[in-house]
Amino acid sequence: MVADNCSPARLYLVRHGQASLGSDDYDRLSELGHLQSQALGERLRAELSEDRLKPWRGTLKRHRQTLSRCALSVEPVIDPALNEYTVDGLMRSAVGQAERLGLVPPDDAAFAEPAAYLATFLAWFPEVLSAWQSARLDCEHNGSWRAFHQRVLSPVDSWQLQLAAGDSPVVVTSAGVISTLIAALLEKDLAWQRELNLSLYNASISTLEWHPAAGWRPGILNCVQHLDGRLTHTLA
Repeated sequence: MVADNCSPARLYLVRHGQASLGSDDYDRLSELGHLQSQALGERLRAELSEDRLKPWRGTLKRHRQTLSRCALSVEPVIDPALNEYTVDGLMRSAVGQAERLGLVPPDDAAFAEPAAYLATFLAWFPEVLSAWQSARLDCEHNGSWRAFHQRVLSPVDSWQLQLAAGDSPVVVTSAGVISTLIAALLEKDLAWQRELNLSLYNASISTLEWHPAAGWRPGILNCVQHLDGRLTHTLA
């Protein structure tokens, strides 16, 4: 399949492939995550010409491994601003402050086997995230939501310059970063951001278009058409 060189430049926000929840190193891709990333790369190479594709990624292992398996020929910009907050840090802080915040955390069995209790954590995490965003939850490891928000938006000016030149930034990062960016650029509220954060699939593609006179406009959201049925719909 040949890339369509006439397609408009877009910002591609790509979630990493499935990581290794429940293992001793969540940050590495699972076997399935490697397969998802390979399929993702096939789509990106089909849609975007090499001279117009500008890869970016965070410094986390799952970002690096995802982009590596995409097998793009262009060297990426590596920017720690694209690193995810630490979900475990937020969870542990929320457990320690649960009584003060009026939260009911999952039991110890869930924390011992997070992969088996993923649905439990996905149901609880919006409350944790809301408490952090409203500055009610203190999390020494992650710092403040405001600082995180400012950090992940810091590359936007560079992306706008690339888009204005007809290039398409392809940003491999995590769900919290992607949902924060999309919500901010499309002027959505934090409830919308939290819902998107928890619904983004591994190796999904979301796109935005930049129009200098009109601002940011949505393209596709959380698209996994490049993954076959065996590879789709994983959330960690």
